[in-house]
Amino acid sequence: MTMPFTSLRSRLRAAGLHAGASAVVAALASLLVFLLWYPSPFATIAGGSQLFLLLVAVDVVMGPALTAVVVSPGKRRGELVRDLAVIVMLQLAALGYGLYTMALARPVALVFELVEFRVVTAADLDPASLHEAPPELRELSWRGPTLMAAAKPSSPEEQVRVAELGLAGIQLSMLPSFWRDYPAHADAAWRVARPVSALLARYPGAAADLARIAEAAAARPQDLRFLPLRSRHAEWVILLAEPGARVVGYLPFDGFF
Repeated sequence: MTMPFTSLRSRLRAAGLHAGASAVVAALASLLVFLLWYPSPFATIAGGSQLFLLLVAVDVVMGPALTAVVVSPGKRRGELVRDLAVIVMLQLAALGYGLYTMALARPVALVFELVEFRVVTAADLDPASLHEAPPELRELSWRGPTLMAAAKPSSPEEQVRVAELGLAGIQLSMLPSFWRDYPAHADAAWRVARPVSALLARYPGAAADLARIAEAAAARPQDLRFLPLRSRHAEWVILLAEPGARVVGYLPFDGFF
């Protein structure tokens, strides 16, 4: 009975040490993901939280579990080092692929599109089309989405093309040729935005959050306006304030009502 107990204790100890090291690596990766690529609240809006939890679940569980399997008191040191090296390589490969996937899914643009805002990710864009954007908007952000606007198609040909692409799931905000600086379209955003009184009538529980956001923006709550905010993962509202229809906050409510 002593040998099996000793073996189990060794396996659990090794797995625990591996889990601790994996947790440290995951914590460091979370700083990159949530402070740079998916700043709050875009981890929720763009689905970054779910992706990261899946990544951590696979990576942190896989390594320690495999370590518990290969560790044995009777195994020669060379064999144990080789097995653990293979496990670590597999774990790092999984982590690298997961971070690569999250980098592709990171939000790169927050686009005012006619009557709403959309969150556009790097994966939504054709890299070959980026040269069609204005020069200052061609570089995709690695520090959260860049605020911009999408110009309304002017010619009948453009309108037909945009409509056809929309049916295929490619929205106007995903076409860099229509990207424009947000300040030039801020007045249009303000005109189509609705007063927060309508939001409060629909969602009375939002009053405290609206007051907090207004205070941080040095504005009165009743002076704020809102527009729907969409991503592939969520529907929120975005809050605007004068001057300049500046973005001052976000709330997790459906703005289409």
